[in-house]
Amino acid sequence: MIYHGVKQSCAGCIYRLGLALFDLNKLELLLQRGDNWVFAPEQQYEQRGDVGYVVFPCGYTIGPDGDAINIYYGAADTSIALATSSIREMLAWLAQHSK
Repeated sequence: MIYHGVKQSCAGCIYRLGLALFDLNKLELLLQRGDNWVFAPEQQYEQRGDVGYVVFPCGYTIGPDGDAINIYYGAADTSIALATSSIREMLAWLAQHSK
């Protein structure tokens, strides 16, 4: 699962993306959750807008190879952007960054 979370700080909020993996047969069973954020606002269009320092997932598509993933996300409540990745890479990241 790709999700977003909010960090409150004295400078304001930061919205970032995290990863979690659930059991396919017992959907309520969390197998892994990243101990860090996998994606954060870095680009100017993600940091400046109606609400700054915001990225949040809007949906995704998986490529014909079953591995390539296109993640559509909101940026600073002003635009929609596209991030590309690999499901294998995301699972490998999760394995290295979960408790």
